[in-house]
Amino acid sequence: MKKLSLSFMLLGGGILMVSHNVQASEQEMVYNLDNHALVETAILEEDGEPVEVSIMDTSLFSRVADKTYTISKSKKNAWSISYKATIKNNQFTSASGGNFKAIQGNFSNTSVTKQSGTLAIGKGSWKYRAATSVIQVKASISNKKLTVN
Repeated sequence: MKKLSLSFMLLGGGILMVSHNVQASEQEMVYNLDNHALVETAILEEDGEPVEVSIMDTSLFSRVADKTYTISKSKKNAWSISYKATIKNNQFTSASGGNFKAIQGNFSNTSVTKQSGTLAIGKGSWKYRAATSVIQVKASISNKKLTVN
């Protein structure tokens, strides 16, 4: 398992890079819900090609119990998918706001669903030339860790 250290914080209109460990294997990124930065990013491998996965805490400075995260996955020069997931007490309370962008080709049959309290999935059919692939961004919660693949 590789450890990556990429994080960003917005302070006073500028961007401050903060060192922070994110565990990532070639297929998944593990994000600590108790100890994290504003944005954490990892490069994973999917079907032998690199994809970027990022998690952004959009309520980092909020005092409410519910935390909202933007979960995204993108393949350079091909597509990007993102959605918002709200988490309270180590459980998903909602998953919505899917944003599916095809840089090449197009998306159809897109959806974002909260499958259970511990699983949220954003997926769509991406068609490029004659091939169609189902692209998904799966997020799961276990022991105060958010795993994205």
